[in-house]
Formats: sequence, C-alpha cells, structure tokens
Amino acid sequence: MNAAERFFHRHWKPLMFITLAMLLVSVVVVINNTLVHGSFLERDIELTGGKLITINLAQIPDLKPLQSALPDVNFRLVTGLQNTLLVEADVNADENKIISDLKALGVSGDYSIQTFGPTISKVFWQQAQIAIIAAFILMAVVVFILFRTPVPCTAVLLAAITDIVVTIAVLGYLEVRLSLAVLAALLMLIGYSVDTDIVLTTELTKTKEKDIPHRIHAAMKTGLTMTFAALGALLAMYFVSGSHILQQMSTVLIIGLLIDIPATWLTNSGILRWWVEKREKKQTSE
Repeated sequence: MNAAERFFHRHWKPLMFITLAMLLVSVVVVINNTLVHGSFLERDIELTGGKLITINLAQIPDLKPLQSALPDVNFRLVTGLQNTLLVEADVNADENKIISDLKALGVSGDYSIQTFGPTISKVFWQQAQIAIIAAFILMAVVVFILFRTPVPCTAVLLAAITDIVVTIAVLGYLEVRLSLAVLAALLMLIGYSVDTDIVLTTELTKTKEKDIPHRIHAAMKTGLTMTFAALGALLAMYFVSGSHILQQMSTVLIIGLLIDIPATWLTNSGILRWWVEKREKKQTSE
C-alpha cells in the first residue's frame, strides 16, 4: 500500500465531507441561477426562441467591430478544427440584412440559418424538464431494485445528485448556456454517474473474502479505469470533432466525470464503508 492509499484509508471520514461541501455550495449557486434566469442555467436560443445564423468561417474575424456595428445581435465564436461564428438574433430580425451586413464587414464563410419559434422553444423546455425528472426517477427505481437496502441506495443517489448539481454550478460559472445539447449531455451524465457507484456498492456489499480496504481498492481500479477511458474519448471528441454541439456535450460530460471521482471514491465509499463495517460487526457479534 503506497502513501496515497495509506492517507486515504487513514482519513476516509473527513474526506467524505469534501464533496458534500461542494454540493452545498453548488445548491446555492443553482438556486441563485434559477432566481436570476428562470432556470438552473441561462437558456440558449433553442429554448427561448429566436434566429441562429451559423457561419463556418474562412478566417476568424475581430468580434468587437462586429458587435459595434450590430448591437442588437449576439456573437459567439467556437474554435476547433472548423472555426464557427454563431450569430443570435430576435425571432423578428431580418436575417438577410444581418448576413448582408456581416459580409460587408468582411465575414466570409458558409452561412446557415435556423429559426426557433417561441412556442416551440417553450415546449422543448417543458419536455426537457420532464425528461430529466423522469430519467432520474427511473434511475432511482433501478438502483433500489438492484440493492434493496436504504443506505447503499441513498449513497448511490447522493453521488448522482452531486454529479448533476455540481456540474450545473460549474457550467453556470463558465457561462455555458442551457441548450438541447447540454440537456442531452446532462441526461447521459445521470447514467455515467451511477456506473462507478454500482461497481463500488456491488464490491463492498457482495464480496466477503477480502477486508474492506481491499474491496474498495479493487472497485477503485475498475471504476477509475472506466472513468479515465471515458475521459480520453471525450477529450478526443472535444478537440477533434470541430462540432459546436459535440463540444458542448463533451464539456458537460468531462466536468461531470471529473466531479464523479471525488463523489464516488471519497463520499460514497465513506458512507458505504461506515455502513458495511457497522453491519459486519453486528453480524459477527451475533
């Protein structure tokens, strides 16, 4: 056992509270975002309504003169293999005039236009909220069916809640807007966030041959291998894809998986360790 493992097993009780503190701070941030923006993140044009002009750039322009010339629209630059300029305007704006003005200002590239009506965007937002709630409820049902014991089930759900809430708080800090791609990634994160917790819970509750530290170590080897393999794939997707949508999704999942490491291996493992030790002492005394 190396120095890091000795430190982990010696101080596992105080380490439990690191992600719990992160969760409490994040809850405050998410509540503030909801009060300010009307949702846990500021919504993108897909969920509010408007016109989106996407320009695959021939060369990157200076955004300051563009914003000065067109103060009524919003510009966002997405860099990658394919540099893209996103131009957001009101649903009643004249997209042809905006494109004409941009070309006159020297913005060259391939232009595409999308229009999101306010009514459809409102429906998207309502359905997205229902989807997130339903996904979380179904995940909770599956976890309770698998383990059928309150403490392990609660620990898994707490880790999932921590991953989602802290990720949302970090996205808010990074000023990432809530779009359909971000919502899809949050739904994926609900699944990603429980796989390592299930590995840990299964190893601790069903393996009797090894002592508790060795059970945690075995689960950690498997779980961290899964996490870092996923992170490698997501980093490749972010830097190589050149797609704004894929970059948004990979950003959410990378943040969530990084948060899942302490949520699973500090807090969840601590709760389960306490519960398993207590249960096995009781069984021994009987």
